[in-house]
Amino acid sequence: MSKRDKKDIELGKLLKQEAYDAEPNQWFTHRVLHKLPLKKDNTGLRMAWFFYIAAALICIGYWIWLLFFNDITVITVRDILYFAIAGVVTIALTFSPIVAMFRSE
Repeated sequence: MSKRDKKDIELGKLLKQEAYDAEPNQWFTHRVLHKLPLKKDNTGLRMAWFFYIAAALICIGYWIWLLFFNDITVITVRDILYFAIAGVVTIALTFSPIVAMFRSE
């Protein structure tokens, strides 16, 4: 419920009386629409989120496999290499949203 006092009502009436009465112009809408900013294309952002979530799921799946289903009694050079790569990917996935958040501000 709006609280309009006597002066607000009088001012509203005055503005309606003194307002410029625009004549119809067929080109007005066309000109205004061409001056509006273009609609943002979010396809790239959606694809980036899709790949980010896919990479995060693969990374989580790999760590689950590494911790629960891998034989930890024997460690090979390949295991060390895979562990290092998984660590780097995990760190990159962890910090990429934080960097993007600070970059967008």
